[in-house]
Parts: sequence; structure tokens; C-alpha cells
Amino acid sequence: MSNWTSITIDSLKAAGHGAIISAAQTAGIGGVDPVAESIADAVSRVRAACSAGSQMDSDASTVPNSVKGLTIRMAVFALMDRIGFPLGEDQRETRRTDNSYLLRISADKLRFELPDNADGNAEMQPGTDIDTVTRTRRWPYTREGMEGLL
Repeated sequence: MSNWTSITIDSLKAAGHGAIISAAQTAGIGGVDPVAESIADAVSRVRAACSAGSQMDSDASTVPNSVKGLTIRMAVFALMDRIGFPLGEDQRETRRTDNSYLLRISADKLRFELPDNADGNAEMQPGTDIDTVTRTRRWPYTREGMEGLL
């Protein structure tokens, strides 16, 4: 079994959101499939958060299995917003929790499953561990500081 998985339209339907998918596809204008776009956005956002601490899979359409549900929920909530379907209070709370978890993933640089096809580099620029040193008083030689020396 693979450690990373692709999120597809069938993944969203299997999660029980077929009616939302159908409504979003019929509302699509201009030849752009809103479902595919929503999935791509959710996958990109999750991969960006995961790349802080984990090695990434070379397939840009996959996410670690442990965040598959989160990715599906993100895509579905974005579709619901797009078609004007109101989120219930439980769904809004789930959305807040998912966003908070993504921030924690990125900040804590959590590690995930090993990728099936490891990519050489992370997708995001690596952070730096260099501390910046600043002083509140930059130049000690002021008129007041030099008074009495001349």
C-alpha cells in the first residue's frame, strides 16, 4: 500500500459529497472544472504545509495518507463556498480546526509518511535558523553621548 495518495473527484464522491460535486460541476463557467481546481488548490496548500518538515513525493498531485481527509474537506468546503451552499456550525468549526492544524504542521515542521517516489528537494524554500540581532540604540556617538569629551 502506498504512503501517499492522489485526491480525485471520485475521492470527494466517496466521502459522501456527490451532490455538492454535481452542483459545482453544473455551475462551472468558461470550461474550467471548479472541482478539479478546488482539489488542486487544497492539495497545493496541504503540500506547502507538509514540505516544512517532510520529504515530498515527486508527484505533485499526492498528499500523505494521514492528511487525506483534511485535504478532501478543504476541497469540499471550498466548493460549497463557491456554489453558495452555507456551511453548518459543525462544518465551520471543522474548517477552523483544519486551518489551525495546517498552521501547526508548518510551524512545528511535523514529519509525515515517507513518500512513494521521493523528490530531491522540498517544494517550498527552506526556512532559516539564523537569529537576527538588533539593538535599540544603534549609534552611541550622539551629541549627548559625546558631551564633555571635546
